[in-house]
Amino acid sequence: MASITIITGCPGSGKTTLSTRLAQGLPKGVHLHADDFYDYIAQKISPILPEAHQQNTTVMRAIANATAAYVTGEYDVVLDGIFGPWFLPTLAEEFQSLTCPVNYVVLRLPLEETILRATTRLNNPASEEIIRHMYPLFNQLGEFERYVFEVGVSASEDILIDLNQRLQAGEFRLNWSLVTR
Repeated sequence: MASITIITGCPGSGKTTLSTRLAQGLPKGVHLHADDFYDYIAQKISPILPEAHQQNTTVMRAIANATAAYVTGEYDVVLDGIFGPWFLPTLAEEFQSLTCPVNYVVLRLPLEETILRATTRLNNPASEEIIRHMYPLFNQLGEFERYVFEVGVSASEDILIDLNQRLQAGEFRLNWSLVTR
């Protein structure tokens, strides 16, 4: 049975690196990178601005529909992007016809490490302003705190092994009742 694994967290937390490796380790793995869906928009509004709400919702629906198409083809999909709990109701609407398991993983690093990684990466560095805006949103998760995966400064191979073990154990299986209240 196909599955969906959502890898989220603040910019610089290692979402893309981990998602790529996770998808590559699956026999029928697909890695969907949410930033790509934003890049398709010619006149993009910064996603952190209030006036970007409609744009962000549209992007979430597009990602969810692409995910559903792959899952229907029996692919395991790894979604990589900013999928905070505030976007989960939109994904739930789009995934309602799917019967596959959905995992939700929030990567977390200390703030200074997050800033360092995000602002110094070669491809698409993030501004410190955006990170400081996003960081608290992923550190005050309430009921979603159980989905946090503390990344720390471990080697990426160790992180991947630990995450795979915890995914196999069902630790990150999304409880949709938290989303659809």
